[in-house]
Formats: sequence, C-alpha cells, structure tokens
Amino acid sequence: MASTITIDKTIVKAGETAWISLTFPNNETMYRANGLVRFLTVTGGSLNHGTLIRIGAGTNTYRVQFIPTEGLEKSDAKVRYDSPNDESDGELTFAIDTLRPTVASASIAKSDLRLGEKTTITITFSERVTRSSFTLEDLQVDAGKGTLSNLRVAPSDTTATTAAATTWLVDLEAPATRPATGLHGNQIRINLDGITDVPGNAGASRGVSVPARYNIDDGVPPTGTIALSATSLKAGETMIVTFTFSENVPNFGLDAIQYDTSKGTLSALTQSSTDSKVWTATYTPRSDTENANNTIRVNLASIRDAQGNAGSGTPSSGNFSIDTLRPTVDVTISDNRLTVGETATITFTFRESVTGFDLGDVQYDTSKGTLGALTAVGTDGKVWSATYTPRPDIESTENTIRVNLSGVRDARDNAGEGTATSGNFSIDTRPPVNVTISDNRLTAGETATITFTFNERVTGFTKEAIDLSQANGTLGDLTAVGTDGKVWTATFTPTANLARTTNHRLTLNLANVRNAAGNTVANNTYAFNQYTVDTMVFALSSATANRDQLVLSYSDATALDGNADHAPTNESFTVLVDGTRIDVSRVTVDAAARTVTLTLARAVTTGQTVTVAYQDTDTSDNKALQEAGTGDDAASFAARAVTNLTQPPVAPATPEAPGAGAPDDDRDGVPNSLEDLAPGLLRPDGSAGLAGDGNGDGVKDSQQAAVASTRDQTLVAGSQNGKLLPDSNARITELVRSDAPANLPKGMEMPIGLTSFKASLAEGRSTESFSLYVDPALGANGYWLKNSAGIWVNLASEPYGGKVASEGGRTRLDFQIQDGGQYDADGQVNGSISAPGAVAKMPLSIVGQASDAHSFGFWY
Repeated sequence: MASTITIDKTIVKAGETAWISLTFPNNETMYRANGLVRFLTVTGGSLNHGTLIRIGAGTNTYRVQFIPTEGLEKSDAKVRYDSPNDESDGELTFAIDTLRPTVASASIAKSDLRLGEKTTITITFSERVTRSSFTLEDLQVDAGKGTLSNLRVAPSDTTATTAAATTWLVDLEAPATRPATGLHGNQIRINLDGITDVPGNAGASRGVSVPARYNIDDGVPPTGTIALSATSLKAGETMIVTFTFSENVPNFGLDAIQYDTSKGTLSALTQSSTDSKVWTATYTPRSDTENANNTIRVNLASIRDAQGNAGSGTPSSGNFSIDTLRPTVDVTISDNRLTVGETATITFTFRESVTGFDLGDVQYDTSKGTLGALTAVGTDGKVWSATYTPRPDIESTENTIRVNLSGVRDARDNAGEGTATSGNFSIDTRPPVNVTISDNRLTAGETATITFTFNERVTGFTKEAIDLSQANGTLGDLTAVGTDGKVWTATFTPTANLARTTNHRLTLNLANVRNAAGNTVANNTYAFNQYTVDTMVFALSSATANRDQLVLSYSDATALDGNADHAPTNESFTVLVDGTRIDVSRVTVDAAARTVTLTLARAVTTGQTVTVAYQDTDTSDNKALQEAGTGDDAASFAARAVTNLTQPPVAPATPEAPGAGAPDDDRDGVPNSLEDLAPGLLRPDGSAGLAGDGNGDGVKDSQQAAVASTRDQTLVAGSQNGKLLPDSNARITELVRSDAPANLPKGMEMPIGLTSFKASLAEGRSTESFSLYVDPALGANGYWLKNSAGIWVNLASEPYGGKVASEGGRTRLDFQIQDGGQYDADGQVNGSISAPGAVAKMPLSIVGQASDAHSFGFWY
C-alpha cells in the first residue's frame, strides 16, 4: 500500500512556509542521513531537513517543513517519497505563488504640462492586483508638483475582473502655481507593499518611482543654436547641421529654417535625442557653386516648445564657404587642316587654376599623330600648350583632342568631370607619291629598281626633280610604266666601296608636277631613305692566279659563309686563260681569310692573261657566294682581269754565306738575289706591286734587316700588320726552308715544308711580333709550332694572340713569340728567338679553337 502525503496549504504564497506530512502503511521509518531527509524530493522549493519529526510515539506519521522558491508561480509543484520498498511510494501535487506584483510599465498622455493642465497616467502591473488593495493613497507626487485623482481600472484591460485588474488609470493635474524648482523630469511614486495580487502576495518596497515623467511649464520661450560639421565644402562633400534647443520642440520642421536654397539643400530633419531638443539634417551644396559667405538660420517665432511657448529671434550658424565649381577646359587647335611637314599648337585653357594636368589626361588617336610635352603659358596655372605632329602616310578627316577631366583638380581639390573635346581637324600626310626599291640592301656589284607611283595621273615628273646629292649612288633614266601617267621606274646604282651607310636618301622636288586638273600635288617634297648601301660587302680586293690556284680576296667588311654545303658550284665561275676557258675543278671558301679559291683544271704559266667571271647558274639550289648570317648572295660579275703571279721555274740554288760571294746587304741570312724574287703586294688598282718588296712597305726587302724574303714567303720581325713598328730595331738573322717531317698529324699539310728562322728582339722587348706573307693558293691557315708537349699549335690564331688576314693578294699570318718561352727553341731569355715552325694548313675551318683530339698530335 502507498504512503499518504499531505500539505497544510493548498497554495504556498510569498513569505510563507508549509508542513508536509507522510504516513506509511507499515512500520517503515523515515530518517536523515548526512543531514538530509532520505528518499523525499520536492519541486518549487526546498525542505528544511532539520525539522523532520515523528508525530507521536508508535505512529508511522512524519512531518517536515517546506520553503517555497521566491518569485515563483507554479501550479504543479510536487513532493514525492521513493521508499526503499515499492509498497510505500507516494506523491502529492500542490501550488506555489510567491510572485509579488510589480509595475511592468507606465506612460503619460502628455508629459509637458501647462499650469493647471490635466493629463492621464497609465500604470500596468505585472499581474492583476486587487481593487481593494490598490487605492489613491498608494500613489504620491511631490508637494507643489501636481494633484492625483480618479484612480480607476483602464477600460481597455481585458484581464480585469470585479475583484482585480492589471491596467489602471489615474489623473494628474499640474499645479496652478509654478514651483520654484523641479519643473522638469517629475515622477509619481507608488507604495507596492500595500498592493496585493489575487493570491494575496503583496508588492515589495515603498516609494517606487513610476516610469512616466512629466514637465511643468517654465514659461520661458525656447532658444536654439546651430552647429556645422564643416566650415568649407567642395564638390562631392556634405555636412551635418545640428540644431540644439533649450527645451523640447516636438514640432520643429524645415519650414522654420532659413538658408539660400540656390546654393544648397537640407535633407529631412532627424530627432537626435529622446527629448526633442536636438535635431540634425544633412546639407548638400549645389554643383557649380562658388560662394565664400553662407549661413543657416532658424526663425524661432515659428517654433513652439512642448507647452506651446513660441520662441523669438533668428539664431544663425557660423559662416561656411562653398566651392563645387569643377574645373573645365577649352581645347583649341591652331590649324584644323594638317598636311605633310605641318604641326599644330594645341592650347588647353582652364577656367580656373588647376593642378595635376599632364599628358596622361589628354586623349587622342596616337596612331595618327603625337603630342609633345605640355608647356605652361603664364604663371596662373590656367593655360597649357603642346605641339601636335601628325604621323606620315595618314589620311583622316575626323580627329579631335580630348581631356579627361577626372585627373585635374582646382585649388580647392575639386576634380573635374567628364571629357572636354577640341573642334575637329583633318590630317592628310599621305604622300602624293609612293617610292619603293626592289632591293633595300645593296652590296658590291648590285643595282636596284626604284619605282615611283603617284596616286593620280601627273605630268612634269622628270629625272631633274630627283635630288641625288645624298643618295650614295646614281640613277638611270626614268621609264614610264604603262600609259596612265602614274608609274615610273629607274635603275639605281650604288656608289662602289662604301661601308654601310646611315645617311642616304633620294629627295623628290614635286613643285613642277601637276595633276590632270593642273593643280600642284598636296606635298611638293618627298624623301625616300628605305635602303642601305653596303658596297664594301662582296667588294673584291684582289684576284690573283698562281699556277692552278686562282684566289679571289674580299674586303674586310665581307663575312663569307664558309659552309661547304652553301659554296658556289664549279660551273658558277668562268675562267679564261689567253681567251680559252679552263674548267674549275674545286671551289673553296675560307671564311676566316675572306677568300674564295678556285682550283683550275690545269695550271697557268708565266705571262698568260687570265680573267674570271661569276654567275649563279641555279638560284634554287642554295649554292652561291653568300654572306654569313644574312644569307645574302653576292652579285654576279662580268669577266675581270686576274693578276698572274705565276713565276718562271728557277733552278735550285745553293745558299751562300754572306761574304762568300752572294751579296746579303741587310745580313738577314738571305742573299739579295733570293729576296729580289719576292712578289710585291698588289696595289689598290689591282696592278702588281714592286718586285722584291714582299710586305708592300715600298722598300726592297734586301735592304731591311727586319724583312727577309724568298720567292714563296716574306717574314717581318717587329711587325704591326705586316709593316715595321716605328723605332723597332729587331732584325732577322736566318730564314731557312727544309723538308716537312715524315710523320705529321692526320690532315696536316705543309706545302712549302718547314720554315725556320732566327731573330734578334727589338731593344727593351721580351716578346716579338712577326708577320709571314705566303701565297693564298697554298691554303695555309696558320704558322704552326710544337709546344713543350710535342703538340702542334697555330700561333696565328686568336687564342695565341695571332690572326690570319688577306692583303694585296697574299695571305698574311700574324703571330707573337716570347723570348725564352716554350715556342723559343733555344729556351733562353737571351734577346734572340729561334722558331722551327711551318706554314701549314688543316682541313678544319675553325682556326684558333682547342681540339680535344690531342692524340692526333695537333691543337688548332
């Protein structure tokens, strides 16, 4: 059987406690453990565990005190006993209301009262309070601040009963006499401790202020001040205008504000405080306005305070300035029709001083012309000018110069808006004549066809109209093309032996040229310079024949293509000997020496007349005399004379020592008779030079101790490009030829055997420079010596400070040897050099680069 649980109150209210009784159906005992009642739980409050008692000896009834939670309204509070045996479990539900009534809200119908004026205050409680407990005596107002009357239930209260209500009304009448103090922020008070809710809970505390304030008319009219957030305004800016009054002015409107609406506008007013004393509005200046004196005023006579008192006077803000005048510009052009050679001045005139104006703000079609740098006109920062130059070959009728004003600012930092545009102007720089050339780079032997094409039929165009003073060439007669009188051609022949030109042009004077209507052409001068004269390229410096070798030597400006795959064919050359053609069996192009060597089918003999001509027989096979890098072909050339250097056979002579009967005037170890056999260098006109002058310095070699010659070679000591260094006293003491070694590296040839020499150095020198002239027909590409490792090296190559050159129909080998160095055979620093070397050739074309194939015994 379950236990029985009872409570001595049906509802437990604020400030009350209750006793809970439990009766068990058996002899079960209720007790505490650790100070807590065992097995008994409650909601909505707590147990006073120390009050647990047993009612009467020998009974099974117990009692314990219940303390409710404050501020609680609960209808389903519970007390439950959970017995150790299920038979004694029990539960009781009861109500709790400890929630005291409070004022939830209050409002006043009119908070600003004139003397003797009555208004109604609405008071809403947190719950219904009894009519009998809430009376007028529970409400107070400060003495002399008004009278309360007629407390009543609000008709709108839907919770009201005959006994209680939530919302109440009470009348407040302002005093008839104005109190000396406390006119503003007055409140009524309420004594809650005498007011009870329906369950009987009384409110807490006395003199609680009701949240509804009221003001009593002070009789003083409202005054006001006006504050501005800025004292100056520019384009795009606004400011906040703040109106602060001495008291509430609930009906303040824009109609009370005075200002110049032509210069700016005020937005709607916003009440910025809860008591209607402070108001704000946004002032926006009008565009294109510039005015230094501006104010905003309030007509107080049109303003009433909350009690209806009107103000007087017109308070004003401080002064503020307006400058929303953005910079503008007029763009003018000095000439609205531009032709060849003409320019125009563009003038930019702003209506006020500006900053930040530069060419980046100017817009125009740069494909049709260019604008020079801007130049300020005057010092007021209002006017700039620039020169406009139309581009050549332009024909355009619609053109303008524009300014993007967004990057331009006036003194107040106002940026311009939009784009200002000049008037229209036309451009006609298209020449009346178009000049073209069939080859815009002319090398030796080339000509080109120049074509003059007019844009309409003309008369009066003659060769005399063409100025060739800077053309670097000559022009053949004009030839009309067709019958329409528009096109002429002429052959242009460049000046021979000119290095690449940078100043060349044809100038046409068209003053006498007329169109079909008899009018002069639009532009009467025209210059053409779209070509280059480079006639040192492929210019032949000499053509020589020696036995079966015919050598064409080209100028230093010529960079021959040494690729054997591109070499001209044998058939490209026509060689005539005494009028009879001799076939060419091989063509060898030596890029380094700038020579083309033709190997003839039979040898030329002394005294025969030789000519050579060149004609590319097949332009599609890519085999021609070509320029390295560009691939340009050399021009064909007609038969031209070749200098025949072939010497008559000379019986071998036994060298004789000086003083033993063979004269050797310069004591260089070579008799005069042998030195006089040396071929002279060709002169610039191609004629043979002085015999016995092998280095072309105009002095016979037999008279110079530093120059030693034989028929095959000339050696110069103390040399600078083959000529004696000034003040050099170097001398040669021996020049001997001998057979080539039997075991040469693979591919090496020594066509004239070994050439050994001895020389004394010039005073004060430790290294001597030498030049050795040989026949280019030998194909030699250097002067070769063995180094200390027994490797043949080419001293006439760039790594060793040497070079190979072509001069006067001979090949010149320039090289240096250090006294006592590894190429000085005596190995001593003694002022004397011994060189057992050889004029040799290798089939490899890159001379002066190191080969890895040391096993072949050479290094080139």
